[in-house]
Amino acid sequence: MVNSRVTALNKSATLKITALTKKLKREGKDVVNFAAGEPDFDTPDFIKNAAKDAIDKGFTKYTPSAGIPSLREAIAEKLRNKNKLKVEAEDILVTTGAKYAIFTAILTLTAVGDEVLIPSPYWVSYPEIVKLAGGEPVFLETRESSNFKVLPRDLDAACSERTKVLILNYPNNPTGSTYSEEELSAISEVAEKHNLFVVSDEIYEALVYDGKRHVSIASLPGMAERTLTVNGFSKAFSMTGWRIGYLAGKKDVIKEASKIIDHTTSCSCAISQKGALAALSSPDWQEKVKNDFQLRRNEMFDNLTKCKFLTPFKSEGTFYMFCDIRKTNLNSFEFSSRLLENHLVSCIPADAFGLDGFVRLSFSTGLEQIIKGVDRIKDFESRL
Repeated sequence: MVNSRVTALNKSATLKITALTKKLKREGKDVVNFAAGEPDFDTPDFIKNAAKDAIDKGFTKYTPSAGIPSLREAIAEKLRNKNKLKVEAEDILVTTGAKYAIFTAILTLTAVGDEVLIPSPYWVSYPEIVKLAGGEPVFLETRESSNFKVLPRDLDAACSERTKVLILNYPNNPTGSTYSEEELSAISEVAEKHNLFVVSDEIYEALVYDGKRHVSIASLPGMAERTLTVNGFSKAFSMTGWRIGYLAGKKDVIKEASKIIDHTTSCSCAISQKGALAALSSPDWQEKVKNDFQLRRNEMFDNLTKCKFLTPFKSEGTFYMFCDIRKTNLNSFEFSSRLLENHLVSCIPADAFGLDGFVRLSFSTGLEQIIKGVDRIKDFESRL
């Protein structure tokens, strides 16, 4: 018999549509890919060279399960300097991607029957990870009027005696919204009131636009003890296939979390760890990537505002544009399916994120493709 926790899991809609997009491209179809969840540029040469050097020098064996000491220290230094977190190397756990960091955090913090609050719309894997850990996902609805951000009063009302964890993702996938220090402070007050642990997924922290500053909630008073910060190298350094991320928190919690690594993956890929170490040595690269994505964001938003039935929300971060398609009188799946089948533009239906009537468009593609794709969307609208 297959474990009921496994059979209860839903397939990832984002991976499914991405796979279909790639299949159509292999068949020679001129698909504009607005479904991508990864950067379109290659991993920088200085990172690849560090990995090649690791291979040439035979750095291909098991590493300590928590990560090589030099990488843990480099991550801690980055978090101290950039995120204002008071952390040391012992507070860092290197993981096989940020997704596995989230899984490890939830499994560490959640007992069977514990409630985990997940703001909606949400990244598709959050509820499935909670279910796999034996917890109960509780969805916290957000509003367009607040740019899909959690309001303290709603968070307070959603808490029960069984609520253990809040998953907070910002900049947010799929909405592109992010939080100011004042907004995070208000959320932290509710977290302290209800003794919540926060799993803060900050994988898109390097991609915050219009001069805004990313603030880590763990840097706020009283939050270091009740926060596990998730981050990684996939998005800012185009290292999605390298599968390297990390978890940061108080060392007693990290020590317990490392047991999961001991008995599952053993360690993260030694070669990827050397690549990640090289990535942390070049913060200028992230600034270049951010500026490039901001130009693309502006191009996509300006063009989408000319659509008849589709209304975009201007992304504050990430490389996603969240769009209201309710004026089309199509649900999210119908819109996405017909757009791909008839006009060869792929996007993600937001019912996968718990909110029908919206779609997520990725601007992780060139300016020419952005213009072509939006033109096709306009043509699609004209035929409705």
